[in-house]
Amino acid sequence: MEKSSEELQRNLEEKLLVLLQRLETLEQRVSALERPTIAYRRPQASEYETLSDTLDYLHNNVEGIKRDLIRVAQTV
Repeated sequence: MEKSSEELQRNLEEKLLVLLQRLETLEQRVSALERPTIAYRRPQASEYETLSDTLDYLHNNVEGIKRDLIRVAQTV
């Protein structure tokens, strides 16, 4: 039993719709990979923070240690 051309057309349109949806999902996933979110969780912490927040925290602590060392060296 052969399918009618309308039935074949409808079947083709359904398949194209599924493929279009899959392609849109794939595009979204690729876009997300272009902008990865790198997160870090400190030891004993329960939440993650962005890598830039972690680097800012470390930078500020190093600067504080440098100031403390300079102050101690000036009093000696």
